[in-house]
Amino acid sequence: MTTSPSTVSTIGEAMVVLLPEGQLPVAEAREYRTGVGGAEFNVASSLARLGIPTHWISRLGDDGFGDYILETARLDGVLTDAVERDDHRPTGLYVKETVVSADGDRRPRMHYYRSESAASQLSADTLGHEATRAAITASAIVHTSGITPALSDSTALLVGELGDALPRDTVLSVDLNFRPRLWERRSTAPLHRLLDQASVLFLGVDEAELFFGHTDATRLFAELPTLRRIVLKDEENAATTLHRGSEAGVDVRSLSVDVVETVGAGDAFAAGYLAGLASGRSDTACTRLGHAVAASTLVCHGDRPELVPDAQGVSTIVEATDEEWASWRITAERPLPWTTVGAHGMIDA
Repeated sequence: MTTSPSTVSTIGEAMVVLLPEGQLPVAEAREYRTGVGGAEFNVASSLARLGIPTHWISRLGDDGFGDYILETARLDGVLTDAVERDDHRPTGLYVKETVVSADGDRRPRMHYYRSESAASQLSADTLGHEATRAAITASAIVHTSGITPALSDSTALLVGELGDALPRDTVLSVDLNFRPRLWERRSTAPLHRLLDQASVLFLGVDEAELFFGHTDATRLFAELPTLRRIVLKDEENAATTLHRGSEAGVDVRSLSVDVVETVGAGDAFAAGYLAGLASGRSDTACTRLGHAVAASTLVCHGDRPELVPDAQGVSTIVEATDEEWASWRITAERPLPWTTVGAHGMIDA
C-alpha cells in the first residue's frame, strides 16, 4: 500500500557533460555531444521523472551552460526555485573520454573543470536563503552525497550545518560517494561530520572497506549515532537494507545487465530507492526500484537513465514475482521489461 509521495530535496552540483563524437580521444575529437551530470542533479532528475516532487538546491553560473542545465532540470520536472545564479563564477563541466585498456576493455575517463565553479561556492549561507528554507521545509527527505563537502571549504561548512537546518522529522539521506582523489589535499573531517548527521546511508561494499575499513552494519550503526537505515550495495550481486536494532537485513539481487557504462548508476540506484521510500514502499520494493533505475543507466552513455519506469512500470517492477525478477536481462538492444518515460538533456547511446 503506497501513499501520495512525499517531497524530496537534493543539495549539490550539476555540470555540463561533453562526450567526444565517435568516442574519439579528446586530442582527436572536433565535435562533442552534450548532456548534464552531477550526483545530486542526477538523483533529482530521476526522482522528478519518477513522479516524486523534487527540489534541487544548487548554484549555476549566469552563463549558457547554466541556462542549459536549468532548462534540462525544468523539462524533467525538477523544482528549481532554490537554484542561485552567479555572475562571477562559471558553471562546471567535465569531459567524458572513452579509453581502451591493454586488454581491450573500454571504460570512461573523466576530466573535470569544476574548480571555483558556481556550485563549489554553495555555503552555510545557502541554507538561510528563503527559497532553500522553503524547499527544505516542504521536504520529508533531503539528499546529498560525499562529493559535496569535497568541492570546497564553503561546501564543507554547508554540510556541517545541514542537520541543524532540517526540521526535526526530516530524513537526511547521504550517498557516501567516496572519491579518494577529491580528498587528496583535504581532511575527510567534513565528510565524517556529514555522516554523523545522516538518517539513511547508501554505500558500496568496496567504498565501505576503503573509507570505514569494514562492512559490519552493527559497527556502522555504533559509529554513526543518528543513522537509522543502511543500504549496502554489492554491485552486480545484490543490495541489502539494514535497520538499526534489527539483526536481519532485506536482500534483493541485482538485475542481470549487459553493461555499457557505469557512470551515474549509483545515483540512479539512490533515486529509485528514494522514490520508493518517499512513496511509503517496502524495503524490497525500494531496492527493486533502485536496481531497475540503475540498470537503465548502465545500458546508456549518459550520466542519467534515458528511460525511467512510468507509473505502470513501477507497478510491474514491485509486483513481479521473484522468478520474473530473476529472469529479466537488461541490454541496450532490447526493450525494457517495464513501461517507461524518457528524459531531456541526454547524451544519446
